[in-house]
Amino acid sequence: MTDAPAEPLPVGEDEFRMIADSAPVAVWVTRLDRKRSFVNRAYVAFLGVSYQEALDFDWRRIIHPDDAAQVLAQSVAGEASLGTFELEGRYRNVHGEWRWLHSTSQPRRDAQGHHIGFIGVAHDVTEAKTAELALREREAQLSAFISQTTAGFAQVDIEGRFTLVNDRFCEIAGWSRDALMGGMTMQQITHPDDLARNLPLFEKVVRDGTPYTHEKRYVRKDGGVVWVNNSVAVIRRPTGEPFGVLSVTLDVTQRRADEDALRKSEETLRLATEAAGMATWELDLDTMEGAWSPNRFDLLGMPHRPDPRGSFDEWIARAHPDDRAMVREAAMRCFTAGEPYAITYRIVRAEDGAERWLQSHGSRIDYGDGRPSRFVGVSFDVTDRKRAEQELRESEARFRTIFEQANDFLITTTLDNRVTSVNPAVVEAIGYREDEILGRSIRDFMDEDQFAIGMDAFNRKLQHGGSTRLTLKLRAKDGRELIWEVNSRLNLDAQGRPVALHAIGRDMTEAKRAEAHLRLLIDELNHRVKNTLAIVQGIARQSFKDDVPPPRARAAFEGRLAALSEAHNLLTREHWGLVSMRRIIEDALRPHGEPSRFALDGPDLSIQPKTAISLALAIHELATNAVKHGALSRPEGRIAVHWRRAHVGGVARLALRWEEAGGPPVVAPTRRGFGTRMIERGLAAELGGTVRIEFRPDGLVCIVDAPLPEGAA
Repeated sequence: MTDAPAEPLPVGEDEFRMIADSAPVAVWVTRLDRKRSFVNRAYVAFLGVSYQEALDFDWRRIIHPDDAAQVLAQSVAGEASLGTFELEGRYRNVHGEWRWLHSTSQPRRDAQGHHIGFIGVAHDVTEAKTAELALREREAQLSAFISQTTAGFAQVDIEGRFTLVNDRFCEIAGWSRDALMGGMTMQQITHPDDLARNLPLFEKVVRDGTPYTHEKRYVRKDGGVVWVNNSVAVIRRPTGEPFGVLSVTLDVTQRRADEDALRKSEETLRLATEAAGMATWELDLDTMEGAWSPNRFDLLGMPHRPDPRGSFDEWIARAHPDDRAMVREAAMRCFTAGEPYAITYRIVRAEDGAERWLQSHGSRIDYGDGRPSRFVGVSFDVTDRKRAEQELRESEARFRTIFEQANDFLITTTLDNRVTSVNPAVVEAIGYREDEILGRSIRDFMDEDQFAIGMDAFNRKLQHGGSTRLTLKLRAKDGRELIWEVNSRLNLDAQGRPVALHAIGRDMTEAKRAEAHLRLLIDELNHRVKNTLAIVQGIARQSFKDDVPPPRARAAFEGRLAALSEAHNLLTREHWGLVSMRRIIEDALRPHGEPSRFALDGPDLSIQPKTAISLALAIHELATNAVKHGALSRPEGRIAVHWRRAHVGGVARLALRWEEAGGPPVVAPTRRGFGTRMIERGLAAELGGTVRIEFRPDGLVCIVDAPLPEGAA
């Protein structure tokens, strides 16, 4: 196979070559001059050259540029040490793929103990490194969400004991991490006045998984009080069993009267991965026994033997009961049909009963010279890799649980504003499906002026770092305007370069609308108070004239204020919206007699507040006059009030008639009093029509003809 000088090998040369060629990993032997005297089939296959070319191949040609300096330095140092050394780096195989190889080189010595070279083995650990890099990337993403947030993050168990807090939570709550994590509970730092309201919510989220958001107070270590807004959700294991409660905390002490929110979630991931350990063994297929390498006994937890041999049955006995049938079947196919196998399975170590994962490869070697076939196998421990994969799945599940169960909006984008992930809260809020959101620019979900505001904040982060918090308006799929308060921060790679944007949003639409409505109501109240004061001023000026005796003036003034008050009460009950015309008339008449003395007939029109006040005062003046001088001054007197909606020339008009009967004969006054003038002039001006009072001998009549007031229905 090679014309290199004969050198001592660990076993017989033919046996070593058979064992090495059956191994799925690269094996080589070098001399003192660093020239290779042997390489196995896996080594040749990786390079894709002939055996002779593989012996002379300069492996430095295929090492990844980023790994070359380190690997070369370690190789030189390892050879100079004349001891065992290991290397790890990326190498390009025959297919042009970069593969991670972990090699171990051990010194070779002759019978006199002189160093004569090295024997090396290289394991392909690409899958393990890929899992490790994926794990690191996941950890980096989650770490960015946790460590870069400006929100407090706390996790408690189902009893309320703190199990995880970030620095921001400690700042907000006013307690050190050691104090909180030293057995304190969220109940202990919650203000006593808020605890009774908080506990039922906490118990419900643990029992039913119902998330909630509420505001309460924390009592700080120094005795101070801080108001916080907590978004709370239960955290479950993949089985659905709750094991803790997650809270994102915002300091809202300065914002109690003017909504301000922020939410961030935190979860810590700890995973590990490493593929290691390889053992060789063989079997005589007639006796089903053969030589084992010493570390194979270690692998299976069996004591070393003077004669390092083991049997097929001993191997199978160490296979996990749930995997034993699969292992036996793969081995028997190899023994009988010559079908090589590559399997991953569990063993139970004989020494301590520990469960470990092995990856095994086996091949049947057939000789062409009549010798019986033999079996050669290789096994190595992949427990660390399997655990890393499992921990990665669990960490992804935990991250996904937090991501999907969060009440706030979680969004990640690329640096060119393309959306890469959103949680279900975002999908529900804006009405687009997730596949309609991912990959699109955030510009597609907001108006240009709002996008410009967002880009300005983004550019500030690129220049100065840190986080930004701002209020933005977005557009839902159905065209609704949404107002979000958004806190965002750049995600950085290991070199501190920005690679993505993470954002947390909270819906402020209703809060902003309520704030605007409150301002409108305050402005309207100011306007109405001024109008009311003007009306009171006018009533006072007319009631307290020099020629009116004070008692009578006071009674008139009080009566008019009462009528004004009744009208205001009705308007207040109706929130100063449209009010019932019939109700205005009924309330104004109620203090002046039994309902049986009044006949009201007309549709129940809705009129504007200002018109309602003028109408109530006019009806009050008419009724007061009727009590003093008219129909209501006698028991048999009656009053009829008729109104209707008329249409003249296509315009809706109001026709109202006040008619008294059964009272004393009416004599027209020599001059008009305040009440008469208010009715004829004030009501007419308010209605934009005419009001006429006729002093007929058989009873006073008031006739109103005006366009139907705006808003009447």
